[in-house]
Amino acid sequence: MRCLAKEEFNRRKRREQRLFYGKAESRKLRAEINRSFLFSTFYFLLLLTLDLVFALGSLAPCHGAEPVQPITPAEITALDEMAAREMLLKPPPKSGMIRLAGFELFPRVSSSIMYDDNINIQSGTNQQSDLIWSLSPGATVLAGYPGLEIPLGTTFEGLRYLPRQPDIALSALPAKMLVFNYLPTFKLFAQHDNYNSIDQLAQFTGIYSFSRLILGLDQDYVKSLDTIADVGARTTSTYFTTRLTSMYGLNDRTSVEVNGQYRNTSYEDPRFTGSRQWENQDWINRQMSGKVNAGFGLTLGYWDVDRSGSQTYEQALLRAIYRLAEKMDVTASVGGEWRQYSSGVSGTLDPIFKIGATYRPRDATTITVEGHRFQQSSASSGSQNYTETGFGCGVRQRLFQKWFVNLGGSYWTVDYRAAQSGISASRSDTYYSARAGVDYQFTERWSVGAFYQHRSDSSNVSFGFENNQVAIQGSWQF
Repeated sequence: MRCLAKEEFNRRKRREQRLFYGKAESRKLRAEINRSFLFSTFYFLLLLTLDLVFALGSLAPCHGAEPVQPITPAEITALDEMAAREMLLKPPPKSGMIRLAGFELFPRVSSSIMYDDNINIQSGTNQQSDLIWSLSPGATVLAGYPGLEIPLGTTFEGLRYLPRQPDIALSALPAKMLVFNYLPTFKLFAQHDNYNSIDQLAQFTGIYSFSRLILGLDQDYVKSLDTIADVGARTTSTYFTTRLTSMYGLNDRTSVEVNGQYRNTSYEDPRFTGSRQWENQDWINRQMSGKVNAGFGLTLGYWDVDRSGSQTYEQALLRAIYRLAEKMDVTASVGGEWRQYSSGVSGTLDPIFKIGATYRPRDATTITVEGHRFQQSSASSGSQNYTETGFGCGVRQRLFQKWFVNLGGSYWTVDYRAAQSGISASRSDTYYSARAGVDYQFTERWSVGAFYQHRSDSSNVSFGFENNQVAIQGSWQF
């Protein structure tokens, strides 16, 4: 059995390496990368130093809240880990639009016009409707080598997670890369110009691989003026996230990970509650076969919440990644979380999970499913936490080569509990979301589409709402 497993693993390794450059081209490419990457590595180390300094400086209290929203996806999509794996299934594309000193530029732009009948997710006479225009010009800049050719349409999230996946990282060519992503979104309201905004999304990833060790740094900055279901209003939120990752291969089938994360979230509205979160995640992974990778993980976390006591938590998780050729990808983690509160509330024990699956019964059809359960501090009240449990699914069908039909729906519940002694928490919300859309792809880079989305919240307090959105949109990407 051991010999058969080893033979199957070697076949999988050779199959994936066919996507890479040939040996002669690899030697030539590595020589080019080594010359250009000396320059890029200097910036990586400089940014790492500045990032750590900035993260330490940002430990001062902020005036905001942790505004994680219930999932209302435009299209139910696979997890980031699965998005990275899907890159292996796509054909190799052209290089970036512009190449300069080892850097490649991948520009893109999208625009939409949307009618929203409840821009503040209020109920009754408090509802307001408007026509919203948006424009999102962006670009991704890549320096170095991610370990394989970059397929057309690859997202930034897929690219940044690819070299660190436990089921493919150690069998790929060494990744040495810097990736920058910037996407501003200009929003104009036809009637309520006080909501006009320029949302910001800036991301950076640096990865450096040795023979068995892979080191990574991620930095995300997000600022947006949007609706937050937890607070029942449209408000400006800011997220600042830093992640340091490491993976070491003990052998060809076993690896260990030690990762750290810092997250700072704030609101401009001082009525809402801010928070800062520190987290350490450790995993041991084992490639069970050519299709299955299993892992066991432990997480330690500390949560500092404004105007409330701090929280500590521990998580024990089992993770599995399954891939069946080009037909199916499944990523699932399940476990338990123990949480303690400094404010005197009794500790809690809750199940948590995160599941995502993609199934392709035929070349023109993609079906996605996701599920999640987690605990989160409330933005509307720092003295409360909520537990969110949800599921969603989506179908994307290609018709007549250039037409695509998208259908998706999701359901989730949010239950609140006291995180501070003397507080009574009884709020419970049930959310529904349904979306239907159609896209037409003129070329491999140009596309237009339209969609309709309905969202609703049934709440036992005053946070319920009904919302309908209709939009037309277009996009271009290189």
